[in-house]
Amino acid sequence: MHLESTEFMSSWNDGCKPTRYPGIFKTRKGYRVRVRAVDPRTGTQKEKNQEFENISLELALLEQQRLRASITSPAGVERVRVKYGDYAESLLKRKIAGGELATEKSQRTWSDAQDLHLLPSFEDWFIDAIKRRDVEEWKMRQGERVRRRLVSPVTVNGWLRVLLSTLRSAVADLELDHDPTVGVKPIDTSTWSTYTEEDPNSLTVAEVPEFMKHARELYPQHYAQLLLGLSTGRRPCELRPLRRCGASPDVRWDESVLLVRRSQVIGDPVERTKTKVRLRIALPPSLVEVLRWHVEEHLLAKKMRESELLFPSRTGGYQSPNVLAKPIVQIASAARIGKHLSPYFMRRTFQDLCRAAQVHDFVARSISGHATVEMHQHYSSVSSLEVRDGLAKVVSLVDFRQARDRVVAEESGDAGGDEAREALDRS
Repeated sequence: MHLESTEFMSSWNDGCKPTRYPGIFKTRKGYRVRVRAVDPRTGTQKEKNQEFENISLELALLEQQRLRASITSPAGVERVRVKYGDYAESLLKRKIAGGELATEKSQRTWSDAQDLHLLPSFEDWFIDAIKRRDVEEWKMRQGERVRRRLVSPVTVNGWLRVLLSTLRSAVADLELDHDPTVGVKPIDTSTWSTYTEEDPNSLTVAEVPEFMKHARELYPQHYAQLLLGLSTGRRPCELRPLRRCGASPDVRWDESVLLVRRSQVIGDPVERTKTKVRLRIALPPSLVEVLRWHVEEHLLAKKMRESELLFPSRTGGYQSPNVLAKPIVQIASAARIGKHLSPYFMRRTFQDLCRAAQVHDFVARSISGHATVEMHQHYSSVSSLEVRDGLAKVVSLVDFRQARDRVVAEESGDAGGDEAREALDRS
């Protein structure tokens, strides 16, 4: 909403506070915008001064450019010329305010794509001057980097989506005559393999018990987290914010149930998962036993005890996203597993464990959360008993009980393992 000012009195700026932008003044209800420009039809300087209510500073800047364009346009038609960098900045603020970029991770992904890969090419360009050929030339340069294997085509396509989204929003907001994104296609990814037969970022069923044995030896404080990830296929970002106690615990100890409903990457968690699906997973007793052992034996520091989290950092807060990266590499090395493994290996390995355990596909999908909208309707028929029995089969393949028995036996010097098992039961 704006108020026309037809007469310019000496007191037009009463009650206005200057901003860091010349000609933009803060008022009680919004902003007053003032421009002076030369009318090319008469060669004389003209001024426009308007007050706008209920608008942001970013929109006031756009209105200032619109007013200036209404003076300088020979045809007398308002034409806003906005540079890509200015528009991208204002669009980011709108997306955050509108909830389109709700998490710190999504905001950083968007900002990094703009700051590191798009603004170096387009920052000072007027958006209405960007043509499809300019977008294609940028894509061609990135394609050359892909050909030299300096960057993944999947990554480049992520940057391209940000660019196309920005330009399409500008076409609508600025009422541009042409759309530079029409016909622009993503870079082909068919010949690029993120995971290969040699490096699948997963363990075979036979490798899992040996991996877990060495996990128990080298990093007992992460043992339960690795087991829970392998047994349920959880993403690392879903494991970090799990709460063991408090007003809204995610581990329901009395029911042997795990609630997966939050995700945490950077900063505070969001109250939804990546797929926006909340999961209720019935846990087998053997898995609950390990989680209890973890709480009793490894949350000893005062700040960890005071934390509601199941897997807190040493200071009681959320773990670093990379907390498992180094341990996983060292465990794999000790187990003589010559694969590159990232924390996501747990989710990928889970699928193989389910198939080996002959867990029904519907049950596996209800646990992992990977399902289409149509198939999700069938998941309500998966009973808690069926889920618990399926998970028990998966846990048995991990062979964590035998691995722990062997470790305790070696530590106690009892090769027979009877005393070790008794010690384990007592723990």
